[in-house]
Amino acid sequence: MEVFKKISFWFFPFLAIVFWITKETLFAVFLGLVLGFTLQNLARFLSIKTNFSYYFFVFLLYLFIFLFIGFLFYFLFKVVTNEFPSFISHLNEILKNYNFKIEKEEAFKKLDIFNIFQSYFPNIFYFLYSLFGNFISLILIFIISLYIAFSSNLEREVFSYIKSEEKKEEIFNLWFRIKRKLAFWILGQIILMFSIGIAVYFVYGLLFNLPYKFLVSLTAGVLETVPILGPVVSTLIAVFIAVIEKPEAIFPLILSFFIIQQLENHFLVPLVMKRTVQLNPILVILSLLIFGKLFGFWGVISVLPILVIFTEIFNYYFKEKNEIK
Repeated sequence: MEVFKKISFWFFPFLAIVFWITKETLFAVFLGLVLGFTLQNLARFLSIKTNFSYYFFVFLLYLFIFLFIGFLFYFLFKVVTNEFPSFISHLNEILKNYNFKIEKEEAFKKLDIFNIFQSYFPNIFYFLYSLFGNFISLILIFIISLYIAFSSNLEREVFSYIKSEEKKEEIFNLWFRIKRKLAFWILGQIILMFSIGIAVYFVYGLLFNLPYKFLVSLTAGVLETVPILGPVVSTLIAVFIAVIEKPEAIFPLILSFFIIQQLENHFLVPLVMKRTVQLNPILVILSLLIFGKLFGFWGVISVLPILVIFTEIFNYYFKEKNEIK
């Protein structure tokens, strides 16, 4: 008995240490599972609706993902090579006008190249190591999701190990709900990101003819995943550029961004997200901050699907079951 107590006492700390060491891999596996089951669910839904082959839609969805990633990289390439350097250069000119300029010759004299290289070399090595690790994680996500998406009978095999028919039905129903809500939530987020990005591009870039339209619209689309703070930050970035480039457009621009957000909140969100769970905005922000601090990039990417899953489990066990009773 004492042996079991000692084992149980050390088990959870040991588990925590193992989790911490392998957290990037575990998050990659989790995201692979989420992506695989989401695509499986969407492919099955489309197959039933259209009477086309399930595997045809799996292939089509993966083709869409690759095209989307390609488009995103092209978009990022445009931002990084054209707009971002131009923005930094422009910002530097503004700082010079406000006497923030540092004399290049004087600054160069104070530089100790050897010490700088010596101090930054470990950081460069760590950056390259992280980049390689993230690349491996992305490959792992793709392999796991591909395996799950093409294994349409995987769930039946897993559920066959549960002997109790009542328990099997309950877990299967919950699993089906989680998969469905997660699929619609991810699809909804993508639609919202694209909608806001395109709307901001049209209003900011075409209507007001302000510079860095790719940079601002991409930022607005990505920040759409962060409730409350995301739209505020993207609006502030747009206003900051308008102050520099076209001060007379500040108030019309703020009004336009406000109208975009109101249309999104009152029409687009209810329409797109009606089939999925509604996440508490404060909970989302806190979770993003905590997971970002503890687990870095992969924590931020994983936290929202985790919240969707736990919210659905909570709704099923603590709300709906109590209502039935």
